[in-house]
Amino acid sequence: MSKFVKSLLSSVFFSQMWGLVRLSRNKVISEQDFPPAPASLEPTTSPSLPLIRMDQKPLRFLFSLIGVYWNRLGWAYLFCFLSMACSLITPNLIHLFISRLSSAHDLGGDLMVGVALASCGIFVGVGFQHYFYHTLATGQMITADLNQLLFSQSLRLSLQARGKSQVGDIVNHMSSDADTVSDFPIILGDLAWATIVTLSVSVLLFVYIGWSAAPALMILFLLVPMTQRVAKKFVKYDEQMSLQRDRRVTLISQILQSIRVVKYFSWEKAVTKEVRTIRENELSSREKLAHAEVVSGVSYLAVGSLVLFVALWVHVLRGQILDAATIFTCLSLFSLLEEPFGHLSRHFSRLTQAIVSTARIQKFLKQDNIESSSSLETPTSGNDFELEDVSFYHADKTEPVLKNIHLTIQRGQSVAIVGPVGAGKSSLLYGLLGECRISQGQFRKRTDLFGAYVPQEAYIVNSSLLENLTFGSLQASPEFLRKCIHASCLDKDIRDLPAGLRTEIGEKGVNLSGGQKQRVSLARAALIEPQVVFLDDPLSAVDVETEKILCDRLLFGLWDKITRIVVTHRLESLGQFDQIIFLKDGEIKAQGTLTELKKNSAEFMEFYIQTEDIGAHSKLASLSTGSEAAVVDDNSHSRITDDEEREKGVVKSTVYWDYISSLGGKNRKRNLFRLGIGALVAASMPLLQKWWLAFYSDHQGDIQAQKALLIFGGIGILVLVTHFLNQIFWLKQGIGAGRDMHERMLKSILKAPIRFFDSTPVGRILQRFSRDIESVDIYLQWSFDALTGCLLQVFISLILILAVLPPMLVIIFPALFIYYRLQQDYRRPAREAKRLDSIARSPRYAHFKETLLGLPVIRAFQRQDWFLSQFYERLRHSQRMFYGHYMLNRWFSSRIPLVGGLISISTVCGAAVAVRGHWLEPGMGGLITIYSLSFWAQLNWGVRIFADIESRMTSVERLKFYSSLPSEGGTETADHIPHQWPRLGQIRWENVKARYADHLPWVLKGVSFEIPAGKKVGIIGRTGSGKSTLFQVLYRFLEIDEGSIYLDGVDLKSVPLEKLRRSLAIVPQDPSLFLGTLKSNIDRYSECSEIEIWESLRKTGLEKFVRTLPLGLETPVQENGANLSQGQRQLLCLARALLIKAKVILMDEATASVDVQTDQMIQRVIRESLKDTTMLIIAHRLETVRDCDQVIEMADGQVQRISRSSDITIDLK
Repeated sequence: MSKFVKSLLSSVFFSQMWGLVRLSRNKVISEQDFPPAPASLEPTTSPSLPLIRMDQKPLRFLFSLIGVYWNRLGWAYLFCFLSMACSLITPNLIHLFISRLSSAHDLGGDLMVGVALASCGIFVGVGFQHYFYHTLATGQMITADLNQLLFSQSLRLSLQARGKSQVGDIVNHMSSDADTVSDFPIILGDLAWATIVTLSVSVLLFVYIGWSAAPALMILFLLVPMTQRVAKKFVKYDEQMSLQRDRRVTLISQILQSIRVVKYFSWEKAVTKEVRTIRENELSSREKLAHAEVVSGVSYLAVGSLVLFVALWVHVLRGQILDAATIFTCLSLFSLLEEPFGHLSRHFSRLTQAIVSTARIQKFLKQDNIESSSSLETPTSGNDFELEDVSFYHADKTEPVLKNIHLTIQRGQSVAIVGPVGAGKSSLLYGLLGECRISQGQFRKRTDLFGAYVPQEAYIVNSSLLENLTFGSLQASPEFLRKCIHASCLDKDIRDLPAGLRTEIGEKGVNLSGGQKQRVSLARAALIEPQVVFLDDPLSAVDVETEKILCDRLLFGLWDKITRIVVTHRLESLGQFDQIIFLKDGEIKAQGTLTELKKNSAEFMEFYIQTEDIGAHSKLASLSTGSEAAVVDDNSHSRITDDEEREKGVVKSTVYWDYISSLGGKNRKRNLFRLGIGALVAASMPLLQKWWLAFYSDHQGDIQAQKALLIFGGIGILVLVTHFLNQIFWLKQGIGAGRDMHERMLKSILKAPIRFFDSTPVGRILQRFSRDIESVDIYLQWSFDALTGCLLQVFISLILILAVLPPMLVIIFPALFIYYRLQQDYRRPAREAKRLDSIARSPRYAHFKETLLGLPVIRAFQRQDWFLSQFYERLRHSQRMFYGHYMLNRWFSSRIPLVGGLISISTVCGAAVAVRGHWLEPGMGGLITIYSLSFWAQLNWGVRIFADIESRMTSVERLKFYSSLPSEGGTETADHIPHQWPRLGQIRWENVKARYADHLPWVLKGVSFEIPAGKKVGIIGRTGSGKSTLFQVLYRFLEIDEGSIYLDGVDLKSVPLEKLRRSLAIVPQDPSLFLGTLKSNIDRYSECSEIEIWESLRKTGLEKFVRTLPLGLETPVQENGANLSQGQRQLLCLARALLIKAKVILMDEATASVDVQTDQMIQRVIRESLKDTTMLIIAHRLETVRDCDQVIEMADGQVQRISRSSDITIDLK
C-alpha cells in the first residue's frame, strides 16, 4: 500500500489516536500519554477574535466568527454537505431497490443497487465525523480565544466595573458563556442541515406521491410555529433554571468561604434549609423545561407517525396505488425529517442561548478599564504625586468616598495615613494606585513609577511559597532573596516549613498565620525593589516586637530611600514619618509632621491623646503574635492542597447502583420495573407500526388500504402516548435522583471536619455543586433512557433480521464481535479522557477567580503578564485534554459505519437473493432493509450513549465521594445536660492533649487551667504556641486525645456539637460577611428584633455610621464585604456575636484591624455590657487585655504561666 493511501486512510479514520488506544489496553492512561494538540489548536498570545468588532449586534458578531475561522469551517460545511447529499440519495435508492424486488429484474442489478444503498450509510457516517471534528476544533479555538480575551480584560478591569459583578458571575463568562458561543458553528450547521433537508424532502415527496404530499406538508409546516413556541419556553425555563442555579451556587460559595463562621454559629441546618429552598425552585424550573423537551420529542415522533399517516391516507383517497416501494420510500423520507424537525426548537433555543451569552461577554468586554480610571499627568520635578481638589469615588457610589483632597508626596518621603475606622484611609491608597474613579480636580503621578502594594488582607495565591514571593520574577539573586526574607522576619518560618521555599501554600494562605501572610506580602514587595510602596496596615497582624523589627529592617531600613505610603492604626512610630495625613469623614483634616499636627490640629490631638496611655503595649512584645496557621493532615509534607480525587479504570458497579437507587426513589423496585416496562413498550411500538405497513404491502389483495391505514394511524397514536408517558416517568424519577444526591452531598459537606476545607479548594467543591450536579439533573436521566431505548432497538433489529433471514447469523455475529472489540478499545481511553478533561477545567477557572480577587496587587506589581502566562499554561493543558477526548470519539465513530455497513450490505443482498428465490415477500424485504440501514447508527449511538453515561458517571463518583465524607464527631443525645446549660460560664481544662493526626506531633501538651464564671481572660503567645488551637479544641474543630474540658461541670465531649456551638460565641480574626444586607449579616435568620440589632450596633460603635446610610440596615453588602472597610467588617462580626447573648465569648485577634479608639470602645463594651460573660481574648495589644482578670501565656502547646495583666506590665517594665 502506497504512503499516500496509508496517509489518506489514516486521515479518514483518525488513526493518530491509535497509539493512545493501544496504550490503554495495557495501562490506565494519564495526561502525559495524550498526544499534543495540533499547533493550529494551541492557544496563542495573539487570538484571532480581536479582528472582529466587539460593538456589533450579538448575532452579527456570531456570524463574524464564521468568517474569522473559515479556513477550518469551510471543510466542516463541505463534509456536512456531502453527508447530506448521501442521506438524500438514500430514499431514492430505497425506492429503486424495492421497486426492483417487486418486479422481475436481474439479481446482479439488485445487488449493485443494494451495495450502493448500504455504502451511502457508510459515507454518511464517516463524513459526519469529519464535520464534527472540524466544528469541534473550531469551537475549541473560539473557546481559547474568548478565554484569553476575558482574562486579559479582567486584568485591566477597573474596580468600579469589578464591583458591579460578583466573582462567580465573571467566572461564568469563561466557564459557561464562552462554551455556549463556541457551539455556534455546530448550531449553524444543524440549522442549515434542518432547512436543506426539509426543503429537499418536500420536493422528493412531490416526486414520489405527487399532490398527496401537500396536506401532510401543510400540517408539518403548521407544526413549525408550535416548535417556535416550545423554543421560547425552552429559553424562558432555561433562564429561570440558570438564575436559580446561579443563586444556589453563589450561596454555597459564600457558605464554603465562611465555613468556619457557619460552624462557629451552628448554622448548618439553617443554611441547608436556605439552599434547599433555592434548589426546589431550580428543580421546579428544570421540570417545566423538561416537560417542554418531552412535548418537543412527541412532535419529533409525530412526523414519522401522524404526518406520514396523512400523506398515505390522502394518497389512497386520490385513488393512487400504495405499493411497497411507495410505502418504504415515504418511510425513509419522513425518517429523514424526524431528527432535523424534531430538534428544530432545540436548535433555535441553542441559538438564542448563544446570542444571550455573546451579549453578556460583549458587555463584560466593554467595561471600564483601569487606564480610563486615572490621569497620568506628570507632577513637578521631585514629586511622585500631586493632588489638587481631587474627589474619589468607589464602584457604584454616587457620593465621593474622599473629597477635596489636596496632597503632595515628594520622592523618597515616608507618609503615614491615620484616622478612625471608615475615614477613607484605604480609599486614599486606592486613589493613589489609580484604582478609584476621579470626578474632579487634578491628579498628577510619575508615569515611570514602579510600585508595590501590600493590602490589609494579604493576597496569597495557591502555589509554592517561592512563587508567592517572586510572583514569577526571576530577576532577584539568591543573596537578595535571603536579604528580603531576613528583612521581613521570615527566616525562622521558612526553616520550620516542611519543604522550605518549595512548600505549597494553600488557597488563601490557609496554612499560614495572619502574621506570616503579611510578612510574605512584605517580602514580595521588597523583592521587586520598588520606587514607591503602599502599605495598608499590614503590621496590625504581627506582634509588636516583630513590628519594631520590620520597621527597622524594612520600612526605615531597606526602603529608607524610596517613597513609602503607610496606613496604620498604631501611632507609636508616627514621629519617624516625614509626613502624616489625618483623615476623617472622607476629608484630610490635617497633614504635616507629628510636631506640626500636635501644634496646629485640635482634631488630630483629640484623636492622638486617646492613644498616649497605651505606649506600654509594646512591652508585651515577647509574649504576643498573630494567630496560628491551620494544620492539615497531609503525608506529602510540602503540600497543603490535596490532588483532585480521580477514580481509575472501569466505573465501579456501586456507583451505578448508587444512581439507580436514587433514580428508583422510595418505591425502588416498583419504579425501576415501571421504567423497564415503559422503555420496552416505547421501543416496540415503532417496529409494530412499520411491520404492519410491510404486512399490508404483501397482502394488499386481502386488506383494504383505508382499513390498513386506520390501523397504522391507531398504532401511531399509541407510539406517541407510550413515548410521552415513558419520558414523563423518566423525568420524574431523574429529578428525584438529582434532589436526593444534592441533599446527601450538602449534608455530608456541612458535617465534614475543618481539615477537609483546609485541604480542598473551594473551586473544586463548587464544581461538584455545579458541573457534576448538572450532569445528574439534566443529562443522566435522558442518557439512561436513550441507552435503554437504543439497546432495545438493536435487539429488536437483530431479532427481526435473524427471524426473516436466519443465514445472516453467519455475518452478523462476527461483525458484532468486531464491534465489541472496537467499543472496548474505545471505552477504556474515552472514560479516562473524560475524567482528565473534567479535572483539567478546574485549575483554569480557579486561577481566573484567584486573579480577580487580587487585581489591585497584581496591577501594582505589574505582574499581569505572569498571571496571563500562568493562565495560558492551564488553558493549554485543558485544551489538550479536550482534544484527546473528542478525537477518541472520532476514532471510534468513523469505524462503526464500516461494521454497520458490513451488516447492511449483507442484509440487503440477502434480502434480494431471498426475494428472487421466493423465500421472502418484497414488503418484508423492504422492512429489514430499512432496519439494517439504521443498524450502524443504532450501534454507534448505543456505544456513544454508554460512553457518555460512563463519563458522566464520573460525576456520580465524585458526588458519591463527597456524600460520604468523614463527619465531625458528635454526641446525638443531650438528655444528661441541664436545660439552661451553660448558666454560669465556668470553664475548666484538665490535662488536655491534642494533635491534628496520629502521625503528627502534639499541638497541646497537657494544658490545664480554670476560668471562673464571668471572668475575662487574655491569651498571649508566639506563633505556634497553641493559642488559636485552644479555641479550635473548645469548639471541637479538633477533638482532644487525652484529658477533658468542662463547661459548668459538663464534659464537652458528651455535648452534641450543635448545642455546644450554640452555647458559645466568637469574633474571628478574619471577618466573614455574606452577600445581602447589613441586617442579614448581623442577624442572618431573623432571630432578633430590630431594637436588639440597633443596640448591638450601638455597643460596637457602628450605630452612627449605619444611621447615616440612606438604606440603613437594608444597605447592601457586596461580595466579601467589599464596600466596607476591614475595621467595619470586624465590628459587624462583633455585633453578630453580641446578639447571641452567650455565656462564653471568644475573641481571636478581633481588634487587630481597628483603630485604638475603637479598640478602647470595645473594651468598654466588654467591661460594661458583658460583665457577667466569660471571655477568652487572644490579643497582641496590652490595651486589649489590660482589663482582663488574668492572662494566660502559651508556649509550645503548654501553659507557660498565668498572671494578672498588671503583673505582666510590672514584670516587663
